[in-house]
Amino acid sequence: MMNAFSRVIFGGALLVASFSAASAHDIYTGVHGKNGQLCCGGNDCAATAYREQGGHYEFLTREQRWVSIPQERITFLPIPGDPPDGDSHHAHLCYRQATEGDRIGALASNVFEDIYLYCAFIPPGSI
Repeated sequence: MMNAFSRVIFGGALLVASFSAASAHDIYTGVHGKNGQLCCGGNDCAATAYREQGGHYEFLTREQRWVSIPQERITFLPIPGDPPDGDSHHAHLCYRQATEGDRIGALASNVFEDIYLYCAFIPPGSI
């Protein structure tokens, strides 16, 4: 009996966690970057931090590495549904890991260090 009860509790916890992750990601649905491209295709986007270093911007990746993003690739607009958190360096970064194929041809302009950038946002008031 206890084993069945534990499975029900564990299964319920997983279900709640999956709904929480999905609803948190919903704020990126339909969001477009500067080039008009949709920013997200799954779990590519997340809230993060940014810093200014020597006249350029660096964003903290999900892998906890700083990546330099040129200002012309950053959208300085809010993400609809993004709750203000009072952090003065609050940002959003949408990317996937870059592949070797991304580094050649027309796609190379989207590669910054080891990421393939979809969108980068700094909401007003976070600067």
